[in-house]
Amino acid sequence: MAFDIDQTLDDMASAIAGVVAGEWPKIQTCVKNALKEEKDAIEKIAEARLAGEIDDEEMRSQLQDEKEALKAALLVCKVKAKVIVQKAANAAIRVLTDAIKAALKAL
Repeated sequence: MAFDIDQTLDDMASAIAGVVAGEWPKIQTCVKNALKEEKDAIEKIAEARLAGEIDDEEMRSQLQDEKEALKAALLVCKVKAKVIVQKAANAAIRVLTDAIKAALKAL
């Protein structure tokens, strides 16, 4: 079986979606962008291992570095999602408050 980086990235996104479940719709775009940013590095590691240029131990070491980079990117995605939710809640409460104020003026 040949290594297909695009299919692998799709599978990685699916794995993340399975773990984050309900959060996925909010962070999907951010996660996919994070994976795209890691694409070259991941592909080079895979190709180096497949070509025998590095062994399993070196591959694990390099993948650990990529894992840390991916974790940082995913934390950014999570924060962005929370910010969006907070802004949405603020907007909704602002509308409610304005409606109450308008109703009080009509009394």
